[in-house]
Amino acid sequence: MITGYNTDVHHEGRVYHVQTEDKCKGNPVIETLIYSGGEILAARQSSYADLLEQGADEDAIADRIEEQHNQLISEVRAGRYGEKKHRPFGEGIITSRSFDEVVLDYLRSQSGENHIVLEVSGDELCTGGSDTTFVVRVMKPEDGEGVAGAAVKIKWISTVGKARILAQGRTSEEGRVELTCSLPELDKGSAAVIIQATAGKESAEVKRTVRKTIQEAAG
Repeated sequence: MITGYNTDVHHEGRVYHVQTEDKCKGNPVIETLIYSGGEILAARQSSYADLLEQGADEDAIADRIEEQHNQLISEVRAGRYGEKKHRPFGEGIITSRSFDEVVLDYLRSQSGENHIVLEVSGDELCTGGSDTTFVVRVMKPEDGEGVAGAAVKIKWISTVGKARILAQGRTSEEGRVELTCSLPELDKGSAAVIIQATAGKESAEVKRTVRKTIQEAAG
C-alpha cells in the first residue's frame, strides 16, 4: 500500500517540497504539505471516507492520493505558491516560523478537539541517527485513566525525505506502551518526530524536535 509521496519541484529558481500522506483508514484523510526553505506555504486535506463506504480497494485509495499529490505539484508549477507577502486565511498557511515550530502545530490543529491525552517520557529534543525509546501513556483527560488498546505510532517527517512510520504498537490495560525506534540520520534540512495515538475516532499527537546527526570527530 502506497501511503504517500514526496517530490521536490523546481520553479523560478526556488525548490518546493510537496509531501502527501495517507492518515490511514482510522482517520481517512489525505494530507498534502507544501514547504520551501523550512517554511510551510500551504496545506490541503481531503477525505476518502466515500471510497471506504463504497468498499473501494487499496488501489483506488492510492489513485486518490496520487491525484491530490499531482494536483498540488501542478499548482506549484503554475506559480500559485510563489513569493507573496500574504495569502488569505484558509487558502494556505504562510509563516515566518521555522518548520520545527509549525508543521506539527498545523497537523494537530486539523485533527479537531482531542478527547484523549498523551504523556510521553524522554527528552524534548531527539538526535538524528540515534536509537530512541518512547514510553507513551494514553489517558482520558477528565480523570487520567489509561486507555487500553489505543494504536500508537511513531512517525518521522522532514523537509528532505519521505514521511515514514518508525514504530507502532498498542497500549496495555494501563494505557501504556514502550516503543523503540532508530531515527534516520539528519545531515540537512529539518525534521520532527510525531507520537500519534488513536482510540476509536479520538486522536492526539505530541511532537519531538530532531537535531542534526552528531558527527564524530575524525581520529
